[in-house]
Amino acid sequence: MRLLTSHLNGFIFFILLSLLSVSQSDAQTAVLIEDENFKVDAQAAIDSLYNQNQEGARLILEPWVESHPDHPLWILWDGMELWWTVLNDLHNTEYDEEFFNVMKKADYEASKLLRRHRDHPDALIIRAIANGYTARHYSNREEWLTAARIGLNAYQAYSRLMEVVPGLPDNTFAEGMKRYYAAYIPDNYPVVRTVSWFLPDGNREEGLKQLEIASQYGVFARPEATYFLGNIHLNYESNYEQALDYFHDLVNQYPKNTFYSRLYTRTLNHLKRYRDVIDFAEMTLEKSENLTEKDRRILEEEIYYWLGIAEYQMGHFAEALESFKKSYETGKKLPNPEMRPLQAVAAYQAGRTSERMNNSEEAARYYQKVLEQNNSDEAKRMARQRLEALN
Repeated sequence: MRLLTSHLNGFIFFILLSLLSVSQSDAQTAVLIEDENFKVDAQAAIDSLYNQNQEGARLILEPWVESHPDHPLWILWDGMELWWTVLNDLHNTEYDEEFFNVMKKADYEASKLLRRHRDHPDALIIRAIANGYTARHYSNREEWLTAARIGLNAYQAYSRLMEVVPGLPDNTFAEGMKRYYAAYIPDNYPVVRTVSWFLPDGNREEGLKQLEIASQYGVFARPEATYFLGNIHLNYESNYEQALDYFHDLVNQYPKNTFYSRLYTRTLNHLKRYRDVIDFAEMTLEKSENLTEKDRRILEEEIYYWLGIAEYQMGHFAEALESFKKSYETGKKLPNPEMRPLQAVAAYQAGRTSERMNNSEEAARYYQKVLEQNNSDEAKRMARQRLEALN
């Protein structure tokens, strides 16, 4: 169900980047993005935001904020900065209320602008983005009805935007997301088929083609199109080589964005390129010294886990055990450790590796740690089996 709600809201995210390429004017309220100079600065600000340089992005936008201080775009930008904090560690709930409040405020201010100037492009875009991200995060928290209700608001704003400004340069991203997920959802969630009339016509192959065009030629939608192509090929199409290419592009373009580094490492493991995993993990961990303590721990929890898997597969059991232990111990220092899936699987792998090294006592300790988690039922099942075997 989590995937279903995420899919339904996924295509909404193209709108953030399309914001910078609308060219419709309002008779009374200027559309900020009509200014070619703003488009250049906004693209640079987006690149800075994606590269985890919020301060740099703010400096780029500062003259525009000073010239148009009441534009609701700046409230939305606050939400976008906070989104990266939320996305970086979804198991941490401490920013949820702030995130929801900021996006609610952005939606409210956009609604006021629409009441003054019907079909103002900026306001439609902001409403679609604010509601889309809010819906996605409610789905992350498994609040399905709220996610569906707010997601509908986002879809309605998006649909009206496409009528008001049909010639968006990066439309191939929007069309690609819509076509792919409109086909994927009914194919993979039979319960949806009975009500699939509300979805637009879908075509998975055509959707991927449209996304590919956006990832190559889209001016502002390129990074999001590239991410979703990688995510689709990794999680839904099982085309790991293709996914790796997209994540490699993102890692190169946004080297400070550890979210992409984690996805790249995960994909290398799916491909069983264990030597490459070790090399990339070691390089990434070396660079992590420049991160804040919290961000470094978030990165290390996952990178050490995948490093341990690669080392185990290559027969380096002592090194693998150390990596699994580091993953587990690092995760314990992060918020809500009992809810973090990597805590369970890292502990299980530490137990498995300890067994391989003929240390049954240590293996049993780690299997017991798995059972203390509030997630990962499969890891718990396997841990119980191993404990029974050891006893």
